[in-house]
Amino acid sequence: MAVHSRILASASQSLEERRDTVKLLIIGVFAVTSLIFTIYLIVSRDQAFSASVYPLIPHLYLIPLILLALWYPKRGLQITILLIAAILLLTTFMFLEGIILNPFIALLNAGMDIAIFVALALYAKDRTLVESFLRGFFEHSGVGESFEEAIGHPSTKAKIKFEGAFDDVLRALHSQDEEMREEAARALGELGDRRAVNPLIELLNDDNRYVRREAAKSLGRIGDEKAIPALITALKDEDRYGREGAAEGLGEMCEKAYPSLICAMNDSDWHVRMGAAIALRIIGNKDALKVLIPAMNDENRFVRREVIKSLGRIGDHSVVHTLISALKDPDRSVRLRAVSALSKCNDKRVIEPLIEALNDEDSGVRLRV
Repeated sequence: MAVHSRILASASQSLEERRDTVKLLIIGVFAVTSLIFTIYLIVSRDQAFSASVYPLIPHLYLIPLILLALWYPKRGLQITILLIAAILLLTTFMFLEGIILNPFIALLNAGMDIAIFVALALYAKDRTLVESFLRGFFEHSGVGESFEEAIGHPSTKAKIKFEGAFDDVLRALHSQDEEMREEAARALGELGDRRAVNPLIELLNDDNRYVRREAAKSLGRIGDEKAIPALITALKDEDRYGREGAAEGLGEMCEKAYPSLICAMNDSDWHVRMGAAIALRIIGNKDALKVLIPAMNDENRFVRREVIKSLGRIGDHSVVHTLISALKDPDRSVRLRAVSALSKCNDKRVIEPLIEALNDEDSGVRLRV
């Protein structure tokens, strides 16, 4: 069995290496082709032709840029810096050579392509960020359609895609490719098979923060109560992504995790208290107000920031006094969120405190009011 496992691991590693080689080869072909054409324009004696075609040069690199963004999203920052440096050098050189007359237009063209690359890299790297924005839009736009309805039901898609391949997905959790582990963790959550609970709990200790986040979220989707203690512990994750995943996973469990989250609001670790406040907000049970309102006196500003958001999301008229008091909080972000929460209250009591907040020392708070 051990020999068989080693053979599988070796074969998997070899397959991943070949896949990476093919990816780099494809990107290289497009990049080299574009580079050859760029060099041709630079050495060309027909300056009129070069000047007219130069604005198209950045677009030649768009295909390899898109492939880089999709295949290597976690290198997005480094690649973006290199791209900006290369474009600045190339534009400066061609301007000095008289090939282009207006470098600002050329940089604007190149900037649009870089913006496309950055947007794709951000989504590929952290699709949760984009999806949370879209979810908020659908919740507040009043279009009568939920985020899940708009994009389709991922769990259904996953079951169609991975039906009968549970063991293969499970093996992918041990891949040396961190992106493969991340995708496998996500797929197991969408499958909803309880056999994945223990492997996903182990994955909460993965070296990669994105893998830990997806493991925590998937445990929440599966909804097995035995994962709750591990997710509570994961709220102490040293990385923000890991903590957010744990909070989201606990929130997905709804009432199953509710008692543990109420207790977690009194934990000695502020990370746990903050994560519990986020999870309670996701659950949306108004009974949680009994622990959230006192938590506005928490000594940690990050906890108070999440608590004030939770009060604004699930609170009723009973929280108005607490929200008004938060306008005097020493932390700017708490005051900002208090203003946002009060603006949604259909209560005359909020008018005078908001008028007073126009004298806040922070310009951002005054603008929000």
